[in-house]
Amino acid sequence: MNLMSKLAEIVGRERVFDDLAERISNSRDMSVHQGVPELIVHPAGTEEISKIMKLANQEKVPVTARGSGTSVTGAVLPVCGGILMDLSRMNKIKHIDKANFHAVVEPGVICAHLNAALAKEKMFFPPDPGSSAIATLGGMVSTNASGLRAVKYGTTKDYVHALEVVLADGSIIKTGTTAPKTATGYDLTRLLVNSEGTLGIITEVTVRILPLPPYTAFAMALFDNLDDSGRAVTEILTSGIQLCACEIMDRASLNVVKKRYNLDISDAEALIIMEVDGHKAAVQEQMIFIEETCKKHHGMDVRWSDDPNQRAQMWQGRAGLVPALSRLKPGYRLVPISEDFGVPLTKIPEAIRGAQQVAAKYDVIISTFGHAGDGNVHTTFVIDLTDKSQWDRLRPASDELVDLAMKLKGTISAEHGTGLTRSGYIRRELGQVLDVMKTIKQALDPNNILNPDKMGFAENDGDIFDHFAFEPLIKGIAEANSFGTDVNAEVLACVQCGFCRNGCPTFSTTGLESFNARGRNILAFQMMTGQLEPGPELANTLYRCTTCGTCTYFCPAQIKVPQIVKKARERLYQAGLLPENYAAVLENIRKTNNPFASSKEDRVSSFPPDLREAIAKGTLPRQAETLLFMGCVPSYVDMKIVPSLIKNLSKAGVQFTALAMNEICCGLPIYLSGSDEFAAHADRVMAMVKETGAKEIVTPCAGCYHTLHDLYPGFSRMG
Repeated sequence: MNLMSKLAEIVGRERVFDDLAERISNSRDMSVHQGVPELIVHPAGTEEISKIMKLANQEKVPVTARGSGTSVTGAVLPVCGGILMDLSRMNKIKHIDKANFHAVVEPGVICAHLNAALAKEKMFFPPDPGSSAIATLGGMVSTNASGLRAVKYGTTKDYVHALEVVLADGSIIKTGTTAPKTATGYDLTRLLVNSEGTLGIITEVTVRILPLPPYTAFAMALFDNLDDSGRAVTEILTSGIQLCACEIMDRASLNVVKKRYNLDISDAEALIIMEVDGHKAAVQEQMIFIEETCKKHHGMDVRWSDDPNQRAQMWQGRAGLVPALSRLKPGYRLVPISEDFGVPLTKIPEAIRGAQQVAAKYDVIISTFGHAGDGNVHTTFVIDLTDKSQWDRLRPASDELVDLAMKLKGTISAEHGTGLTRSGYIRRELGQVLDVMKTIKQALDPNNILNPDKMGFAENDGDIFDHFAFEPLIKGIAEANSFGTDVNAEVLACVQCGFCRNGCPTFSTTGLESFNARGRNILAFQMMTGQLEPGPELANTLYRCTTCGTCTYFCPAQIKVPQIVKKARERLYQAGLLPENYAAVLENIRKTNNPFASSKEDRVSSFPPDLREAIAKGTLPRQAETLLFMGCVPSYVDMKIVPSLIKNLSKAGVQFTALAMNEICCGLPIYLSGSDEFAAHADRVMAMVKETGAKEIVTPCAGCYHTLHDLYPGFSRMG
């Protein structure tokens, strides 16, 4: 019996996947790396995970745990193949104990979902990474995630009371306690936090929760001088004020945000954003002190407010910085490598200046921003992904940033973990401590099956370009299977952050990454770079996309996924891979002018009787300034729409005409299929429209509106 069959016996065949499209869709995160699993399994509970681990340990098969896949270091990528264990279905909030300040959750619970549930009890879970809308608690524990509030509230490790963990051999252990404190034995809970799935699979987390603060206010100040901003922050932090957030953005970051979001921010070298929560009177008093202190240190345009709308706008700019970096220029994208340093608070200005000097020396773009209140500085590269010379300059630039962090007695990773990206640098920071870590790893995982080759545990020292995802790009996009400049840019702008999981209807139904926008973009990237040829599995996922555009709405970078899917479908159509049901729809349109193969007489069956009579007698005006284009769905399926629309237009005195039984499908299904017939069909429809002399078209069909308004201008030659 093969491994897949054995896994199917444990969890059921419907939760084990080996198809290529699904495996490739799970091969990326926000890093520059890739790793394709051999199998993907979706366990539903601790006992199933225990059985899977016993099997994997016996067979010596690697196992990599994954939640939402929001890592920026390659930590969730199965670079040694084996089993990818997707824990996203283990998403139950088991218990909220307000009186004892804790909650018990499964590892697949989304941080934002937990806080939404806690808010009903006027409680909250403080760690808030930028990915909190999709980040799972298991992933946050595994990387010790933090976020904006860390300056006051700390990091995830400060909120983990207890864990349930399955070890490499399938043993189930429980660590920690719900008691306020304990002094019993080794602190295995803290050991397992930040272990990135290399020591065990977390199956349950007991987290500490706190009461929601009653009042929040924020302040922002611009500075012409980085040192002035540093001195202001130092004085505020040492004054006794507990800032709950303290963010900094350098000039390069400010320019990106200002341009992208059209914000009213004057030129400056640094922007400081601070937030305080607590009781109203105390917070307001602290805000006045913050304002005075910033002005004393030459702060410009210093202001504070408790207006929630202004606060939302301010944080929108800060949150929008990262996705905006991938929209700097077509073909450019942020590259997270040496981008997560922690330095002493007083060294932040020096760290930012050092990063600027490195950027100038190697002629690369580095946007520097971060959590000034806890010394976390993000130095994010932005490069042309197709330019090998920029990748070549990125390597020494990255090395010098690490040199800078070490010089400032800092750390190479303050909140994003180690994964693959920082494995090559970890010994430089930890020294012999890495050998102690390896001893612990060997003791708990003697067969090295748990997320191997991460955190510096590979046999070699590792390299920032190990398992490099962009190798095909730097060999020349022109010789690959380009989708065209515009769509190529959309594919490359996707950073695989996973926010599209929030809105995709096919993902919400299946829970499979290949049925989500991120997975489809990864597949499109593989097609665009010639790594993946058209095939049935690709057709299965790409033709299941509804092209509704909800993913674009949720995407921080507004990636136009429907355009990407359309281009990929063109290639599938040309390869003869149009699904049978889709082919039937197109054949219906060719034969009957509608996708349902209904008669043209039925198209007007929902019209009011007097209008049907006018059509039958030929007295309906052939021309009018307004044309009613009813569409196939309102005419044949949702038939209450048509009479309601006509009734309201008649009451309003609108003089209109209609194509009636001669109306044909707008052609949207043809367009979405990837067929090359759409332009000719658009010409045919527009010729009929022109005969009516209409100056405006009214349609109750959303698909027709999109086709007529958005698509026809780029296809129809009829104007």
